Amino acid sequence: MFSRKLLSTLLVFTGILLFIFLLRPLIPAFCLALVLIYVTKPLADFLQPYIKKRFFATLTSFLILIVGFTVLSLLLLGEVISEAARLPEYLQTEQVLADLNLVQRIFESSFIKDFLSENGIKLLVRIGTQLGNIAIQLFFGLLISFFVVWKQVRIPVKDEKLQEVITITDRGIKNVVLSLLLTAIVTGLISIPIYYAFDLPYPLLLAALTGFLTLLPVIGAWLLYLPITGYLFLVEGPARGVIFLVLCAFFISFLPDILVRPLTGKTQEVGALPLLIGFIAGIMVFGVSGLVLGPLIIIVAIAFWNVYMREPLKE
Repeated sequence: MFSRKLLSTLLVFTGILLFIFLLRPLIPAFCLALVLIYVTKPLADFLQPYIKKRFFATLTSFLILIVGFTVLSLLLLGEVISEAARLPEYLQTEQVLADLNLVQRIFESSFIKDFLSENGIKLLVRIGTQLGNIAIQLFFGLLISFFVVWKQVRIPVKDEKLQEVITITDRGIKNVVLSLLLTAIVTGLISIPIYYAFDLPYPLLLAALTGFLTLLPVIGAWLLYLPITGYLFLVEGPARGVIFLVLCAFFISFLPDILVRPLTGKTQEVGALPLLIGFIAGIMVFGVSGLVLGPLIIIVAIAFWNVYMREPLKE
């Protein structure tokens, strides 16, 4: 039979789930806020002894994060723009427009007619709505995370077991977020000279994609450099493809895991397989927000089991 404390805890979690359901349009904002909290809080704690005021320490940590992300975005955008600038020269050199009569075909296609009709206007409205939604999610995510880090908000809980569940969840999410983000950054930086050495197109864009895929445990960047290995194997020969695969396997998949994870602490609350299931299932159910919600649900479930179920069973 369930104890009274267990029933009260279940009611609390039911209330939290109901609250999340009611605020489901803002789920991406809450997921972004959760990640930003664990990223900026250590930086704000580090800066506070030097800046004194908690508000300015928090503001500085957010500015550092925003400036770094903006610089990275400009570098990637610059690479794409530089490649796009070469397109007219290529088309003129190869006389593609003259040979295929692309201009006339484009203007005679149904795509242009649909784009200039009512369907095109609906498409533009839909795109504008999506961009507005992204802007709203970013605004609320930044606002919520800034307030939590600034005021150092904590959940007031008196029940010891519920507090233990929250502590385990907090520790697990913190380790997962910091470990994955630092591993992604290190992996992306290490992959840049490898992509340049093999003269691959868009090396900075490939490095950013490599870092993003590293967020997926176990499979990670293998999803990117295995197809590239196949391309090098067929186009430039087996030797070059094998060398590329060995370098990527060691420097991208193995070395960052050895260097970074001991710095953040291995997650003892959840293993690699449950975490992988959480990521994949979260992405399939919640989309991009599942990168945060999937592991969060897994960690909460394991913490709840360890506190409320495993200990009574042992007794």
